[in-house]
Amino acid sequence: MAKKSSKDAPRAPLALDADLRIGAAPALREALLGALAAGEAIQLDGKAVTQIDTAGLQVLAAFSRDARAAGLPVAWTGVSDPLRRGVSVLGLHALIELPAEAGVN
Repeated sequence: MAKKSSKDAPRAPLALDADLRIGAAPALREALLGALAAGEAIQLDGKAVTQIDTAGLQVLAAFSRDARAAGLPVAWTGVSDPLRRGVSVLGLHALIELPAEAGVN
């Protein structure tokens, strides 16, 4: 049996902070750029997000665009209601592909 390296192990989801307003945008951008630089499928966990504004959503939208351009799949392991509402209010569904809500067709 071939020995698996740590590179073969699935990456843990990148947990987003609770506050993704303008003051947190630079740190969010750096974390997401790091995920892109790894060149692997990316999992984001947004269940802890309690506050998000246009700046945070712009960073997520740019990240989603860049991941798509690089051919890297992005999956969400959790999405908070504030995150979902922000994406909806700005009409970013097509760009920030959040999973459908449970029980919604």
